[in-house]
Amino acid sequence: MNFSAWEWALFTAAILLAFCVRGGAGFGGGVVIAPLFALFMPLQTVVPLVAGMNTLTSIAQGVADWRQVAWREIARLVPFSMIGVAMGIYFLANIDARPLYRAFGVFITAYSIYVLVFKGKTPSIPQRWLTPVAAIISFFGGAVGSLFGGGVGPVFVIYLNSVGVDKDTFRATMNMLMLTMGGTRIAGLLVAGMVTQEVLILIAIALPLAYVAGRVGTRIAQRFDQEAFTRMVGAVLLASGVLLILK
Repeated sequence: MNFSAWEWALFTAAILLAFCVRGGAGFGGGVVIAPLFALFMPLQTVVPLVAGMNTLTSIAQGVADWRQVAWREIARLVPFSMIGVAMGIYFLANIDARPLYRAFGVFITAYSIYVLVFKGKTPSIPQRWLTPVAAIISFFGGAVGSLFGGGVGPVFVIYLNSVGVDKDTFRATMNMLMLTMGGTRIAGLLVAGMVTQEVLILIAIALPLAYVAGRVGTRIAQRFDQEAFTRMVGAVLLASGVLLILK
């Protein structure tokens, strides 16, 4: 864990920004923090680090809000996501890092353009397509989340918005999805030998910052213009995506 001063500064800033986003929106922390971490850490460290942070910060909220979770939707989404998680971890452990970085950069750049163009708005899914779409979304979410450490929250947002859950149920269900998928991801990463001592130390350092940022993010969501905040996040993602492609 030989970080330079600027790398520690970026580590801290990434956590604060990512968990501000998650605190305000209820999702999106992974897609912000993973590309910033990947600028100075290998993906094989980034993925278990982000998975550990997201899962541990979801536990308290998941326990508190379990009665508001849409369990029927969890049952639809989780089985296929577990298959995706296994596939993502396999590729992460066995594919050369350089093409992974470029693929991640392309993914983040495309996602940032989506954020900037649509400003966080999500399309709806016709009711007759919900069941097959749930299978596709959950598989894709499990695979991409395990391979890149984040970026899957918005696909679940599209699905839950189409189901038509209320705001409290939405937040509780999103949190339970992140908790369930995160726990599955960590189990797979442990089996693959990627949860190292360095990762555990970084998680311990990051958790207090993540807690503070989450509280700040909740206040920001209540007081500031959400569209302007979304544009700022999109711009950060676009810059980090381009840097990853060039890395």
